[in-house]
Amino acid sequence: MTTGNLHGKVALVTGASSGIGEAAAKTLAARGAAVVLAARRIDQLDRVSTEIAELGGKAVGVATDVTVDSDLEKAVATAVDQFGGLDIAFNNAGSLSSMGLVAEQNPSTWTADVNTVLTSTFLSMRHEIIAMQRRGGGVIINNASQLGVVGFGAGISAYVAGKHGVIGLTKAAALEYATQNIRINAVAFASVDTPMYRSSVGADEDAAALFRSLHPLGRIATAEEAASSVAYLATEEAGFFTGSVLVMDGGWTAQ
Repeated sequence: MTTGNLHGKVALVTGASSGIGEAAAKTLAARGAAVVLAARRIDQLDRVSTEIAELGGKAVGVATDVTVDSDLEKAVATAVDQFGGLDIAFNNAGSLSSMGLVAEQNPSTWTADVNTVLTSTFLSMRHEIIAMQRRGGGVIINNASQLGVVGFGAGISAYVAGKHGVIGLTKAAALEYATQNIRINAVAFASVDTPMYRSSVGADEDAAALFRSLHPLGRIATAEEAASSVAYLATEEAGFFTGSVLVMDGGWTAQ
C-alpha cells in the first residue's frame, strides 16, 4: 500500500463494511490515513481492516449503530484513543427500508428511515466536530446521494426527504464552522455498483438496463470512482470547497 497526500491523517468512515464505505476506507488508507471503520457488522469490519493491514495500512473496526448517539461517540473516541485525533469523516451509512406513496407511509417507518439517513448524520457530526475543534480543523464529507438533489417518484419519499435534509445540514454546518478550519461538504452519487445496488436489481437485466439508461454515460459508477471523489474532498487540493455538493451522477441531473 502506498501512502499519499493524506499521510498522518486520521479518518472515520461510517457504513464501512461494504460498498461505497468500504471502498472509501480502503482509498483513504491507501493515501496514508489511519482509518476507523464504523458499521453494525463487526465481522465485515474485521475483514476490511485485515485487508487494509495486509496492504500496509492502518485500520480498526468499531461496531456502530449510527442511530445510537453513544455508539457514534465511541467511534470518534476510538479515533482519538487509537490514532491521536480525527481529521476526516465520511458519513456514509444509510439504508432504505420502507416503500410506498406518501399517503400510504406508516409514520413509524418514515421516522425510522429519516433517522437512519438524516438524524444519524447529525449525531455523527456533533461528535466529529468536537474532535476536529481539538485538532485545529478537519474535513467532513456527507453522503447525500443524487436523490438529495432531485425528486424521484418511486415511493421512497422518506429516503429522498432525508437526503435533501443532509444537504441542508451540510450547508448550515459548513457556514457555522468555516472560521474554525472545518470544511463540510456533501457528495451526491447516482447509481453505484455496490452490494446494495445489486440486491435491489438482482438478476433482472431489464431493471439493470433501465438504471444504466438513466445515466447519459450509459453505465453506473464503480465504488472505487465514488471513493476517489470522497478522497479528493478530504485533501488540501479541495481546500476551498465548503458547503458544496459534489454531484457524481454520470450526467443524470444535466438532462
